[in-house]
Amino acid sequence: MDKYLAAMFVAGLVAFPAITRADFTLTYGKQSITVPAATVESWQGSAAIMAPPVFSTPLSARQLLQQYAGSSAPAAAPALAYSNFNPAAVYGYIKTLAGQLDQPVVEPAITVNGNRVTAFTAPINGVQLDLYHSTMDIVNALNNGATATPLGIITTQPTQSLGSLNNLGIKTLIGRGSSNFAGSPNNRRHNIAVGIQKFQGLLVAPGQEFSFDDNLGPVTADAGFLPELVIDNGTTLPELGGGLCQVSTTTFRAAMAAGLPITDRRNHAYAVSYYSPQGTDATIYPGSADLKFINNTPGDILIWPYEVDKNNMNFDFWGTSDGRQVTLEKPVVYDRQSNGAMKASWTRDITINSTTTSQTFNSNYQSPALFHETVTYVSATGTPIKPN
Repeated sequence: MDKYLAAMFVAGLVAFPAITRADFTLTYGKQSITVPAATVESWQGSAAIMAPPVFSTPLSARQLLQQYAGSSAPAAAPALAYSNFNPAAVYGYIKTLAGQLDQPVVEPAITVNGNRVTAFTAPINGVQLDLYHSTMDIVNALNNGATATPLGIITTQPTQSLGSLNNLGIKTLIGRGSSNFAGSPNNRRHNIAVGIQKFQGLLVAPGQEFSFDDNLGPVTADAGFLPELVIDNGTTLPELGGGLCQVSTTTFRAAMAAGLPITDRRNHAYAVSYYSPQGTDATIYPGSADLKFINNTPGDILIWPYEVDKNNMNFDFWGTSDGRQVTLEKPVVYDRQSNGAMKASWTRDITINSTTTSQTFNSNYQSPALFHETVTYVSATGTPIKPN
């Protein structure tokens, strides 16, 4: 038995009748973990434990546990209270849960080559469950008839800061854009992956205007792109690079979250399910539609996109925070038509030095039926041929 656990309970003393329990909820950051009622019932069992006041201060509780566990004759035995639940059973559950939730600290790393970052590891705080206080919090909550309690967490900071590893002002995450592309065909997924590589590691200097099209480069077969559906000149047809708007849309969302001035953005001709919620998309088409923003922060911005899993991607913007507060309001869809046409708006509030400015991005989507036409794709040339 864990020597600290030995300090948390004495022994079963009184037999309590079985009690039917509901599910119990544990919160862990933004996560919610449901403990089934059957598991809660398995924790029942009378025990004498340290009285709750002993655990009111985490530090003194830990010191007391160590003292009580390390000495056969402590100077002052802790107060005891009876419990309907056995801390040993709860502790065993929490210890197993810790194996699934604990995350080791990740030290930052960055390699800069010219105007691009070629290798990057984001700093991540180490997080582990506080086994002892989590156990006692659960036992106390259950004894009091509660159906939920937060888990105790111990956080460990990296030993180095990201800012100490570069002189570009790349210090912290200033914005993140996310999107989901579930249901994409293989060619679309391929183009998204190629697009991510085009932008991973780009640096945007202070005062510089970023252009998606300029950094994307030629959309050709030699650049690694495959044919997939795009919206072009009033028609939905297969062209090389179809799906790159997933990348530009995610970039737009990151720039919005970072509070950067958006100087060029256009919505798609019609609402596309991949870019839900509507009003948060940004279409691109080299030569006719671009996405642009300005870096008005004190340092360089590192653009670091990646696939979270097979259906989700993030665009992370790393840089220097100047204290601006950004609030993204929920997109509003209105004027829906039976033919699929609709309008949407997305408002952003930015507060800098106690001054708040608002900007609303409006989107006007036409009926999808206006853009559907049968075409045949000739892979040898990459040229779509419309039927006569």
